Amino acid sequence: MKTDLYIDFDSTIVNSDKSICKIYNNDYKDYDGFVPADWTKHSNWSYKNICPLIHELEDDPIQIIQDYYGSERFFNQLEFYDNAQEIITKLKEKYNVIICTSAFPKNASKKVLWIEEHLTMVDEIITIINKSGNGYGKSRVAMIEDGAIFIDDHPKNLHSTKATHKYLYKFKETDFNGDWDGPVVANWKEIERILLK
Repeated sequence: MKTDLYIDFDSTIVNSDKSICKIYNNDYKDYDGFVPADWTKHSNWSYKNICPLIHELEDDPIQIIQDYYGSERFFNQLEFYDNAQEIITKLKEKYNVIICTSAFPKNASKKVLWIEEHLTMVDEIITIINKSGNGYGKSRVAMIEDGAIFIDDHPKNLHSTKATHKYLYKFKETDFNGDWDGPVVANWKEIERILLK
């Protein structure tokens, strides 16, 4: 029987920050004080440090970010992290691969359809609807069982589960990923070396 391998979606399999920055750069490029958002400098979920005009000009900046995540534009330009798609295909041969992701009401169905189109080898998708807008939602759902493997970019989600092997996907330093003293992976080649050895 295959081991269950749970993998987060946003900022673990796909570069969500890059897509958000592209939308921001398009929407705010004509405003005074505009500086192009650089996804490599993203450090907090609200994007305040790299998309400041949302916070300066909008009444509800968190709603704007949620709307971005739920837009067709977000999914139309969404990109895999390097090697993610190919390595997930390989992992499927050895593990029962399950995508476990938080979603907002406006983006949940679009996200599932995107996964269905681009990760056809995945048979199971767990979507947790998180209306709070805090950037994580799995931290209170301890569904991931003992014996499983879990890869996520948010320590709160990892801490909450009973998974035997937990890996923090840490592509870059952020305000929220420092509270972790377990194994860390920085790219999909590292995941391949660890899980397909």
